[in-house]
Amino acid sequence: MAISLDAATRRRGGAVGADTARDALTLAVFVLAAVSACAGGDDAVARGDRAWADADYPAALAEYRLALREGSRNPEIVARVAHAYAEVGRFEEARQAYERLLARSSEYVDQAVYDYVRLAQRALERGDRFGAAGAVEAALALRPGLPLAQLAPPLARYYRDTGDPERALGLYEQALAQLPADSAPALLFEMALLLEGDGKCGDAVAYYEAYRERLPRGAHAREARWHTGNCAFQLAQRAHEEGRLGDALGHVATVIGLGVPEDKLDEAWFERGEILFELGRKEEALEAYQRVLDLTTARGAQLGVKAERRIEQIRFGS
Repeated sequence: MAISLDAATRRRGGAVGADTARDALTLAVFVLAAVSACAGGDDAVARGDRAWADADYPAALAEYRLALREGSRNPEIVARVAHAYAEVGRFEEARQAYERLLARSSEYVDQAVYDYVRLAQRALERGDRFGAAGAVEAALALRPGLPLAQLAPPLARYYRDTGDPERALGLYEQALAQLPADSAPALLFEMALLLEGDGKCGDAVAYYEAYRERLPRGAHAREARWHTGNCAFQLAQRAHEEGRLGDALGHVATVIGLGVPEDKLDEAWFERGEILFELGRKEEALEAYQRVLDLTTARGAQLGVKAERRIEQIRFGS
């Protein structure tokens, strides 16, 4: 008889919650009772069942494995072995046992998924993100749409840190959809950083702004503001190069309006002047170039020289 997670997941609205840990003993006893009915007089299995009832899982595993070595072909015994491997934290052996079991009987899928999720939770508790990722991947291979809830954010960070932004983003999006609303700002900020680091500043700006809307004075508000300005500056340059002058002007306005990054404000004003000059809005371009001079006098930057030349060109046609 296989363990079914359907009822448990329905009670949780379809999500795998943190409280599944307290269900482990209940499910373990369920396995014990269910498979004992099928065990008959197998001495090794009976000894394993007694060890399991005493919470001596390594001893139970040893007896169940002995039953297999003695020639048992009963899928219930393989199910015992797989579940016992999971209970003692031996993921690879549990996965191999479940692969053999599921090749013969698909009714044990829910039991395998449950064990993989429990293994992932326990791996995260001890700081083993690699182990957690492996267990979750095994679960998702059996149930591709499996909701991960609290598991999603730490796994997203794992894939972010190991250079898999696409998978990380998918997990972040799942976390946003499944976790309480007060979790959203921190997730939005992390998603924005991920997207910016992946060269997707256009998408990143939207997430930075969403964070700032929710927590205008949050822990990352100033940082989000700076990153928004930095991304907007890059977007302005890109749009200008591609001839999308209206878009470029809008992005420059964002940088100037935010006032950050401060070390790029003179470049932002110069960019604004260049765009307005191309659009034939010469008076506004003059104002922009003058702001460049105001910002660069102390630095004596070459940008100031370029701005002066543009001013002369507009005023005297030179």
